[in-house]
Amino acid sequence: MIYEEMADALDVIAEHIRSLDIATPKTVEDLTYSNLPAIPLEDCFKQEAIITQLASNQNALADRFQDLAAMAETLGDQLTLDLAVERGRAHKKFQWLLKANLDA
Repeated sequence: MIYEEMADALDVIAEHIRSLDIATPKTVEDLTYSNLPAIPLEDCFKQEAIITQLASNQNALADRFQDLAAMAETLGDQLTLDLAVERGRAHKKFQWLLKANLDA
């Protein structure tokens, strides 16, 4: 569920960015600027550590979309605002789902 929604969202986000005449990343290497924390190699087989880090990353992404929503609102860009709010909400939901797995 999460993976399918994220894959679909990537296309929606990329199409929106292109509609603004802004170039989107074309390769995985183009995405390496991200400063989201990575999972340490020593934790790569520790399920709880991985889920905790993924939940934290989802929260960081939600925060970034919240910042984008605020900027879009300032600019009067309703389409970007709607997209940012929708994606922020989705990442908060994913964070909750991941954390729910820790409590199970």
